[in-house]
Amino acid sequence: MFKLNAYSLTTMLVGIVIESKKLRVMLSRIKTFFLFFFCFFVVEVEAKELPLWELGLGVGGLHQSYYTGTEQTRSYAFPIVLPVYRGDFLKSDDKGIRAQLFENDRLKLDLSLDFSFAVDSDDIDLRRGMDDIGSLIEIGPALEVKLFESKSNKWLLKFPMRSVKEIDDDQFGSAGYNFSPAISLEKKYLGGSWVLGASWVFQFGDQKYNSIYYSVASEFATVNRSVYEASSGYAGSRFQLALTSKSSKNLLVFFLRYDSIHGAVFDDSPLVETDTNTTLGFIYSRYLLKSKQAVTSDD
Repeated sequence: MFKLNAYSLTTMLVGIVIESKKLRVMLSRIKTFFLFFFCFFVVEVEAKELPLWELGLGVGGLHQSYYTGTEQTRSYAFPIVLPVYRGDFLKSDDKGIRAQLFENDRLKLDLSLDFSFAVDSDDIDLRRGMDDIGSLIEIGPALEVKLFESKSNKWLLKFPMRSVKEIDDDQFGSAGYNFSPAISLEKKYLGGSWVLGASWVFQFGDQKYNSIYYSVASEFATVNRSVYEASSGYAGSRFQLALTSKSSKNLLVFFLRYDSIHGAVFDDSPLVETDTNTTLGFIYSRYLLKSKQAVTSDD
């Protein structure tokens, strides 16, 4: 299936026409939460009759570091718009926007697209004075293998491979490749009214990709920031937990993410001051509008 995060698409289009730097930074922070939420959140329930489309409105909150390796953190709250569409081919929900291409009982192949807004390096002490990081577009196939499934449990292996492109000052160039194999568990409680999702991700990048946050060119070297060139290879691991409650009227999610770059090929970069970072957040949405037409869905 082809995936495009609904919020990523909306904010990407808005960011093109909004010239205010402060607004672009705010949208970038909101988008960061949605990328994390849409990529991780999964719900499994029995097939049933549901509205063809729904529209949810709500609020979310997030506390996280600017990037893995810096001790600087940020906290913010933001409004949420959650569109849902359950067509035969096109689908849009809390999992993102996707077009169904291939799926059977054991395997699923996705073509996924991701988007990250530009970063102002002056917002980060370790990067102050360096070039800003342009907007990043990631696209590539992702193979999902179902290892085991029962009424209340599901184990999955995921193998996403993406090409990364950077957009900066109307220029479009390659920013490398990444590969992030993962094993995940989804477990239902209280008859499926609550779902616990856990995922352990191992991240790898080529030299260009690992350099995005961790390399230091000679012109940006200082007394406290030496020249450094990140190499290709292991880029750290990530453990994610999400506790989700979903009904016909509401969606509620609490989540935690723990990132570690201990042993990563760039963990000795001058742009790294800690090997671990933690992200905490929540999302609440209430479905306010629904279509009268119903379709069969396993949503």
